[in-house]
Amino acid sequence: MSISNVIHRYGLVLGFLFSASFTVAEEASKVRVTAIKNEKVRFKVRTYGVLSPRVEEMSFQIPGRIERFLVDEADRVTAGQVLVELETKNAESVLDKRKLDLANARRSLDRMTTLFKERSIQESQLDDAQARFDQIQIAYDQAQLNLSWCTLKAPSDGIILKQFIDSRTSVNPGQPIFVFRSDSEQWVTKVDLTDKNAFLMTKGAGAEVTFAPYPNILFEGEITKLAKVANPSDGLYTAEVTISTKGKELLPGMVAEVDLVKETEETFAVVPFDALLDLRKNQGTIYLSSKDQTTAVEKKVTINNIEGDQVSLVEDLSAYTMVITRGQSVLEDQTAIAIQE
Repeated sequence: MSISNVIHRYGLVLGFLFSASFTVAEEASKVRVTAIKNEKVRFKVRTYGVLSPRVEEMSFQIPGRIERFLVDEADRVTAGQVLVELETKNAESVLDKRKLDLANARRSLDRMTTLFKERSIQESQLDDAQARFDQIQIAYDQAQLNLSWCTLKAPSDGIILKQFIDSRTSVNPGQPIFVFRSDSEQWVTKVDLTDKNAFLMTKGAGAEVTFAPYPNILFEGEITKLAKVANPSDGLYTAEVTISTKGKELLPGMVAEVDLVKETEETFAVVPFDALLDLRKNQGTIYLSSKDQTTAVEKKVTINNIEGDQVSLVEDLSAYTMVITRGQSVLEDQTAIAIQE
């Protein structure tokens, strides 16, 4: 074979390879990618409520007969001020007896301790004396506490909104005597949540609250109560949100726009919303870039949460670093791709 023929054939082979390479490059779909984030997810649920001051029902923790009232309905009171007292004769009598029992138990324990040091008794006998003393000490402490519970005091500065009982009568533990409103900067609003949102939130979750008279101020709050049972009338769950006023004047009945906020403890894969295709409810499809960034990998995904233009997904995507955000509408699984800047 002549040299000219060899060169000709070699040129044809090179031309074919170059043409094939050019064709593959032409067939690769041009795409753009974005890095997949792995972050904790911040859930936000928007709802509305009507503002009301925080009030509490005040009651005794022990039974007894009311001795005297020191305030009336609508009176303003200060922190620690005595509001009402129970008769203390029985409580004082019990305390005196417990005090005498404690003194006797102390003398007995001291005597047994001396005898043990002299090796006149066994250690188990000393332990029994110590156990008796400890038991009587507990009874004495409880008697002191019961006597202190005969006095009902204001927990903070505030006002007596309502008085349920105004006569010297016997009352039970927990029986309301007064409705009290504190002057502290805490108000509350009750909001209703669907079962899904109630499941997402927990007691202690944060809240961001706005009011029409203060459109540029974000008031902080938190969920202080969350119903475990739905309201039978509408199937919704009631949450109580406590709000700090930041020194601003608020009025009962103001409408509160409430964003309940909860951050997850675990991390989720987060991708741009533009990466999602074929959305049906909380299901969709994304295309990921293979490790060598030459092919597209199709992945069915479940939406966990949407925050702005970012979507957290249920599926574990830790094996991938990039998601395709432009050009994915023409892709299929394992389509060759060419990543564009």
